[in-house]
Amino acid sequence: LGATALGFYQMPYRLSNMPATEITHVVSQVTFPAYSQLQDNLPKLREAYLKTLQLTAFISIPLAGGIFMLGPEFTRIFLGDKWMPMIPAMQALCIFGVTRSINATLGPLFQGMGEPGVMTKASGIQLMIMATVIYPFTIRWGVVGTSLAVIIPNLFVMVYLSARIADMAKFKSATAYQCLFSPMLGTVIMSFLILVLQNRMIESNLVGLFASAVIGIAVYFGAI
Repeated sequence: LGATALGFYQMPYRLSNMPATEITHVVSQVTFPAYSQLQDNLPKLREAYLKTLQLTAFISIPLAGGIFMLGPEFTRIFLGDKWMPMIPAMQALCIFGVTRSINATLGPLFQGMGEPGVMTKASGIQLMIMATVIYPFTIRWGVVGTSLAVIIPNLFVMVYLSARIADMAKFKSATAYQCLFSPMLGTVIMSFLILVLQNRMIESNLVGLFASAVIGIAVYFGAI
């Protein structure tokens, strides 16, 4: 698609992956040795993983929601109007950032349980799906299609890995998904309020962006 389109993909990819790169990978470095020590105590291991998943979701889901809602204003103020074409890709890749964060909590758990091959298999599945769809999606929808080509395989892998870990750690998959419900609901409430503020009450400038972020954070914590 050319160097310009590459820039319109690379920048939103970095921004939208902040939940995974800045938070989850740090958590993963801590949890791997902990999981290794607990691998023979399944109830404690299960409890530790679900708490880690809950903490990760608590931080990464609203962060992705904030990027989705405030990203256009942030881009216009700090990067300039010339970068505005990247907004659709950035908003789509927010989904990828969340799913990647969740998947990143699973890698250390499989390694701690002595089953690193599960992640290798999942990566293979992800690669095959991406290789199948990335060219037609990119040709059809440009950088948004490229974004979809990384989101869809990640969603499949998240469902697959969640089912595998539920089977290995002896709990229902619904238990893990319940850890995501409250952060998702709080993020929806936060996003709706930010939308109302942007459309009716807060001016489109740096002060308005900061006010929207602060109010959004307060509403999210209140909702949780």
